[in-house]
Amino acid sequence: MSHQDRVRWNKVIFVDWHGVLSHDPFWMSILHNEQHPLHISLLDASNRLFREQDNLVRDWMQGDLNVSQIVEHLQIELEPEFPRDYLIQKSVDDCQLMRINPQLIPLLQSAQETGTASVLATDNMDCFHDAIQTARIPSAPVRESESTPFNTISRLFDDVLCSSEQRILKSEDPQHFFQRWLSAHALDFSDALLLDDLEKNCSAFRTVGGTAIQWNTELLEQDAGNFHSELKSWLQIS
Repeated sequence: MSHQDRVRWNKVIFVDWHGVLSHDPFWMSILHNEQHPLHISLLDASNRLFREQDNLVRDWMQGDLNVSQIVEHLQIELEPEFPRDYLIQKSVDDCQLMRINPQLIPLLQSAQETGTASVLATDNMDCFHDAIQTARIPSAPVRESESTPFNTISRLFDDVLCSSEQRILKSEDPQHFFQRWLSAHALDFSDALLLDDLEKNCSAFRTVGGTAIQWNTELLEQDAGNFHSELKSWLQIS
């Protein structure tokens, strides 16, 4: 019997990734290192992809394209020193380098103590899904000094919903994205809260009966007190 089969949750918080927990991109070890031989070519190619080619990004997030196809589209010539799958593998491995906003962690831990599940719900790509599922695999104890923030937050979540697996974005069909998980755990949208940086995702979640709080670093800095109060009120914790 799995951990999820044994646990009966009374509520669930769905937490977005990009814009809420982290702002860091894929391929960090290359994009954040000006000395890397591929830095300039990948920076230019990734900027074009994420700023000018919305349809490709959408197809990637919906699982219609995979990271291998995206890397092929980037058309970056690799020197002989790099293996052919270098950029594919780096898209997964470099997720470990993503920096995490730590302010939510104590609140999520407090929520779990009250019987509330914490579930990552992200419009994201296959490489991210692979990275976070690998990080969640139980393994031998790791010294705190050797763990990464990515591993720590990955293992904090009770489950993961990713658009590349759901084959739909959150705002396009929240029923499709969330309902199966809710039903499997005898919960409904009235038992669910979404923390997301995009108003369109929050609005879509509210239309199906859920509660949503728009959350990002800028909003939190302006009004941290109200955010914490609203979240704690929903959780019914002091």
